[in-house]
Amino acid sequence: MKQDKDEQHSVWRHESQARLRAFIDCAPRKMWISRTDGTIEFLNREWRAYTGVDDVERASWRGIIHPQDLPQVEAVRTRAFAVGEPYEVEARLRQASDGMYRWHRSNVAPVVLGGRIVAWIGTSTDIDDQIRAETSLRESEAIFRTMANTMPQVAWSLDPRSGRYWYNQRWLDLTGKTAEQMEADGWWAAVHPEEADRVREEVIRLKARGEPWEQTCQLRNSDGEYAWFLLRGVPVRDEKSNAITRWFATGTDINEERRLQERQQLLTQEISHRVKNSLAIVASLLALQARDAKDEETSRVLQDAYLRVQTVADVHDHLWRASDAEATDICAFLSELCQKLAEHTPGHEVIFNGELVQLPTDQAVPIGLLVNELVTNAVKYAYPEGEVGPVAVSLSISNGDLRLEVVDHGVGLPANFDLTAKSASLGMRLVANTVRQLGGTVSTADAGPGACFRIQIPCPATQSHAA
Repeated sequence: MKQDKDEQHSVWRHESQARLRAFIDCAPRKMWISRTDGTIEFLNREWRAYTGVDDVERASWRGIIHPQDLPQVEAVRTRAFAVGEPYEVEARLRQASDGMYRWHRSNVAPVVLGGRIVAWIGTSTDIDDQIRAETSLRESEAIFRTMANTMPQVAWSLDPRSGRYWYNQRWLDLTGKTAEQMEADGWWAAVHPEEADRVREEVIRLKARGEPWEQTCQLRNSDGEYAWFLLRGVPVRDEKSNAITRWFATGTDINEERRLQERQQLLTQEISHRVKNSLAIVASLLALQARDAKDEETSRVLQDAYLRVQTVADVHDHLWRASDAEATDICAFLSELCQKLAEHTPGHEVIFNGELVQLPTDQAVPIGLLVNELVTNAVKYAYPEGEVGPVAVSLSISNGDLRLEVVDHGVGLPANFDLTAKSASLGMRLVANTVRQLGGTVSTADAGPGACFRIQIPCPATQSHAA
């Protein structure tokens, strides 16, 4: 009876071992079973295919481990065997097909029956690609930090997955803070309090859209003083998924440049202001002489000269009050000019309609003179003596050209009118010459009734909206 039970238990044990080996043999990773003395009892299909070892009796796990990794594996294994505990170790295993070594992570655990260890079972997972990727990432990170620490700007980066920031040494030197302090406070803590909310809100808005951002603001240094910086941030994207893997930002010190610009702007405005005052004096003298002239023709000539000089003075006044001396809002300037011309022509309505256009200041003066001449000419000659009427001035952008039109509804132009002819008035010759100097064209048309002067000038202006 007892013999039958022992035989039955033996059959069950052999069947269990066979099922275990069949399961291990089909496993999608390298597995093995070793005896308590460390000799190999079973190697699965994956292990045999990778190592090229088919003979279990002759198999030696030491022979496939990289020589540099073997001492560590031996030490970890010896400690685990001594106390009967599972262990994990990473080592390079030689591949039979090409003799190359690949990194594997091996997990080994004891098989305990009846309170004693009867075998050891282990698995080895190929982690070579992961190890190489991590090594490459560490090398790239080291190169990135070296470059960031040697660049002349302050710089920082953000890992959007962990939310952690990194700051280069120049940033830490500028602020006088440690990396830990910066991690706690955030880079925006160095921004001037009056600008911090604006900068942070704009950066957050653009980062949420995954777009580069740029801000000019003041940063506080370690002495508590503020200096102007140009901040730029760009997303770094994964080539395959296009997902943002990092944000990188730099800060360029523009404090000296900004100081020089402000000084230059003040100097330019001061010069413009003095020129404007000088022109105003000349215009006043001409107006005074026009009033004291003995005959009507002399008075008319002096009055025309006064209006021309006053127009130039108005341009300088407009530029002096502008924040940017290199460009001017020609729309706003012409609107003011038309209002002043209307003040000098009682009864006539001078109407302006135009688009918001920024022009180089060196084009503003001649364009102002053109409007002055054409409006003055319309007031003098378009309407019969004693009658008044409207004069419309319009400004627009068409195919990259500035289009200026002055229209009246008076008697119209004389037959065979030619503003370039020698017999033309001084004002018309001035219009023709000024347009030519600007590289533009001037034409006339019947406004039915009245006359239309149409001028087109090439310009790099940008169009915004109608005024």
